[in-house]
Amino acid sequence: MQCLWNLNPRMSQCTYWFQKQQFSYKEDIYDEWVIFAVEDGSFHYEIGDQEGIASFGDIVICPPGTTFYRDIITPLSFYYIRFQWVDGGVSLLHSHESIPVGKVKFKDTRRLASNYFRMKSLAGSPDPFYLSWIAVHLQDILYLHYAESIHSEPKEDVRRDPLMERACRLIEQKAYEAFSMKALSDELGLTPVQFTRRFQSAQGMTPSDYLTGLRLKKACTLLITGGATIEEVAHQCGYENGYYLSRLFSKKLLMSPSAYRRTHQV
Repeated sequence: MQCLWNLNPRMSQCTYWFQKQQFSYKEDIYDEWVIFAVEDGSFHYEIGDQEGIASFGDIVICPPGTTFYRDIITPLSFYYIRFQWVDGGVSLLHSHESIPVGKVKFKDTRRLASNYFRMKSLAGSPDPFYLSWIAVHLQDILYLHYAESIHSEPKEDVRRDPLMERACRLIEQKAYEAFSMKALSDELGLTPVQFTRRFQSAQGMTPSDYLTGLRLKKACTLLITGGATIEEVAHQCGYENGYYLSRLFSKKLLMSPSAYRRTHQV
């Protein structure tokens, strides 16, 4: 397993799919390594003699030349990643004892979610180097798997924080209406600075980033599932106007709402 440290992923593609209802193909064979990294929802898979159900906290790795059977159980948001394993400049076209195949489950889902959050902003970017940046996050995810596999308990204290879990629920309840983070921190009995630091420690991102992620996720859904205008989408997501949503959307997802709608509508 230690050989995993010597391998580097050379990216070919990274596509983010949001709430996909069904796969275009129930089975496929790829000429490169493939990862389905689940952000939300679940699907059933079969790879060789391995079979199971993958959901958040899991990635599924399929080697080249291997039939990958899959079927969505609940609407699936995931990262579809194609890459080659490179060892000293040489591509590994077949499975290797150091490379996990099938489902890999993670304990530290906060670190996993943090990598996903950054990958989402990069996927489909016009930046010619965006795949190299995504490879950095993919490598961190794989290193995390290695670290968890050789330690029965993580060295880092990853205990639950019930108050911040409550904060997540409150943000989710209020996400699509105008509300104040200051009022929320007051409700939790914390100063805004204490709230931000504690939330980031527990969730791997600031409360504002968490809120933005929820709103942009809804915006993505509205853009590809209906004919609402940008102004209407903005109001349904808790923003005052379409101009602000367009600026934020372009900054975070590296494409305009109209470009996202053209790209993702099928």
